[in-house]
Amino acid sequence: MAVVVRIGMLRQYLASILVNLLGVGYGTVSGWSSAALPLLESADQSPLADHGPISPEESSWIGGALCIGGIVGTFVGGLLVDRIGRKWTAWLAGFPLVAAWTLVLLADHPGYLMGTRFLGGLAGGIQYVAIPLYVPELAETSNRGALGSLLVLSCCVGVELAYLAGAFLPYRTIAWVCLAVPLIFLLTFYFMPESPHYLASRRRYQAAERSLRFYRTIRTGTVVTMSAEFEEELSRFQPAGGKLKYPAERTTNQHPDQHQTPGATPRRLRWTDFNTNHARRAFLICLFFMTLNQFCGCFYMMNYAGSVFAGSGAGPGDGPGLSANQSVIVVGLIQLCGCYASTLLVDRLGRKLLLVISSLGVAIGQSVFAGYCYGQTLGYDLSMVRWLPLVCFSAVTFVGSLGVLSLPFVILGEIMPQQIKGFATTFCMAFNWTLAFLALKYFGSIGIVFGMHVMLSMFAISSLIGAIFTLLVLPETKGKSFEQIQQLMER
Repeated sequence: MAVVVRIGMLRQYLASILVNLLGVGYGTVSGWSSAALPLLESADQSPLADHGPISPEESSWIGGALCIGGIVGTFVGGLLVDRIGRKWTAWLAGFPLVAAWTLVLLADHPGYLMGTRFLGGLAGGIQYVAIPLYVPELAETSNRGALGSLLVLSCCVGVELAYLAGAFLPYRTIAWVCLAVPLIFLLTFYFMPESPHYLASRRRYQAAERSLRFYRTIRTGTVVTMSAEFEEELSRFQPAGGKLKYPAERTTNQHPDQHQTPGATPRRLRWTDFNTNHARRAFLICLFFMTLNQFCGCFYMMNYAGSVFAGSGAGPGDGPGLSANQSVIVVGLIQLCGCYASTLLVDRLGRKLLLVISSLGVAIGQSVFAGYCYGQTLGYDLSMVRWLPLVCFSAVTFVGSLGVLSLPFVILGEIMPQQIKGFATTFCMAFNWTLAFLALKYFGSIGIVFGMHVMLSMFAISSLIGAIFTLLVLPETKGKSFEQIQQLMER
């Protein structure tokens, strides 16, 4: 039995890793601009030979197209995820990534590169709808948090891959390396089973049972000691009033899907589905954490590291003597370490404690950073602590990756009622992408007009409010089944 459990766990990890190759692919498009934009703006090194160097306006549109694509992708994912399934929605998102890197290879005008970022954002928007639904629905309760947190970790891996490629490889070679990621995803993830919960929601009960048995390694027709959790999950997939069918009750000539209704669809959403304590509370929590995810400042700082350092009066190379590209690689590695630590700790410490630690840590780091910038504004000589911005930046990146950057998407997949989960995930992710666009577009203006210390103080206050909200409102979901979470949310 121990061997069976281990194989089942490995299958869950395999499916989660393969689907998160999509996140790696999105991360490469997201991180590509860090090294590419300075090169594209160069008068003598621009790879766009016929066009020449791009203008600041064109550069800003290349950067912002990612979020526009993300908003569109969220609605595309929302339309598909309950129609063709979680698996196929995620799989189809690999094609925009292939097209994105093909555009880089063919590009002779900035419009191609705007298309690259838009297509990358389109894939990212789809993945942030499909993966938070697919992974928790195939995972066991004991490892649901760790597998769910792989989403942000995979994006960090992709960003770091783009940083490394940008620092050491020629411009066109970067595209060939990054193109391999979505191609591998499309070839491997195709063979993974659909989420058993989705199949059950479509009344494909036998297919749902086969999927569940694959992810728990319990074969049809074998006599094994089935865990209580498996029996409970399996019983929920049977038709209302139906008898739970164990392997011994099957006949050899029974069609595998004879109990399902082909083409059956779940009933349409009604206002009563949203007008429950569970739904209202889940929306409040998820929208708050989507806001915290952007207003903690970590996403903004990672995208505009150079501007943040310049505004603080310290260059990226201050302190340890690193070049700009090397500093970006180091910061990316720190974020990657933080996301990896989150996957290790989320099922040990729990979501709530990790979010509190992360929010408080970000608030402290941003406050110290703001104090340094305010001292610069007042004209104090801070040459003795010129290393402080880099330390604060690194600390905020690490501790933010532990919770506020990664766990909102885990929580979204866990606490939403099953009936409205597809719509709610789409809505929350569209809200998150909109906030991301506003953050990248306007947070810099706050730093310019009011000073970097005001912007950083805003981040610190937002993070402190996040820690308080987490303590008072968020229920702990560690080690709880979806039914137990539902009971918690309905209180």
